[in-house]
Amino acid sequence: MATKDEALEKILAIMHSQNLTVEDVEAVVDTSRRQLSDHRSRFLSGILGLLGGVFVFSGISIFIALNWDVMNTAARIISTLGSGLAVFIIALVAAEDERYVKARVPLYLIASALQPTGILVAIDEFSSGGDWHHAVLITAALMTFQQATAFWQKRDSVLLFTSIFFLIWFSAVLLDLFGADEGFIALFLGSCILAMCIAIERTPYRGVTSFWYFMGGFAFFGGLFTLIQHTVIELLFISAACGGVILSTYIRSRILLFVSTVALLGYISYFTSEHFVDSFGWPIVLMFLGLVLIGLSSAALRVSRRYMT
Repeated sequence: MATKDEALEKILAIMHSQNLTVEDVEAVVDTSRRQLSDHRSRFLSGILGLLGGVFVFSGISIFIALNWDVMNTAARIISTLGSGLAVFIIALVAAEDERYVKARVPLYLIASALQPTGILVAIDEFSSGGDWHHAVLITAALMTFQQATAFWQKRDSVLLFTSIFFLIWFSAVLLDLFGADEGFIALFLGSCILAMCIAIERTPYRGVTSFWYFMGGFAFFGGLFTLIQHTVIELLFISAACGGVILSTYIRSRILLFVSTVALLGYISYFTSEHFVDSFGWPIVLMFLGLVLIGLSSAALRVSRRYMT
């Protein structure tokens, strides 16, 4: 390794060979310092914004909880729905100012928690009973419309994330209202989420897909397993999991690769325990299963390095 003096000599040699002056080097150093300082400032701003959002949400929640029993109908609605609307408006304003742009994320999330709570409270206060599905459907529909409209205007990935959340919530409750099986709901919504993620990958908002790949993958495989467990087509689960691995390499998603691999390993473990637990060769099967798991984990790592790097 070169010493400090040797490194300085090399720098001087480069300066002479390229006709660089001391002022040129100082300008580069100053630019690097400013960039590093700006990066640290943005990081600190983001952390402080998140912490501020947590404290704001905690304060509002504790205040509402401590005073809920003594509040009348108007106070309950204002403290939940009113606070949510106020926070949402503040978030929209903060998104337009570079000084507070980092604060918009926690503010949007706080508003997304307070507003549906306030709508449900308002419905509960003014209704005389009925099916809970209807109240939740109204709430989810209003929130989906609000968040999607705001996203259309602001083009903010946070609003896209919340729009997807409320749309999925609405769809799940609607399917449950019509008596759909839980396994079918999970399979259907998981498929829709994965399809949306693949479509979003082609846009500048691909950053929101990691979480939804995770949720959509587990919903899809969980629903599929629930539907085909103990049926003649149960082994098709292995094909579906392998298909998920292949799809993950095509769309270059490590999250989907992880979920598909976990689903495949989980089913192999389940199938082995169901059919070989009482057999004399169980220890051999366990060793074989261990080798299979090691091989699959190694294969998944190679796939990730070769096709996703």
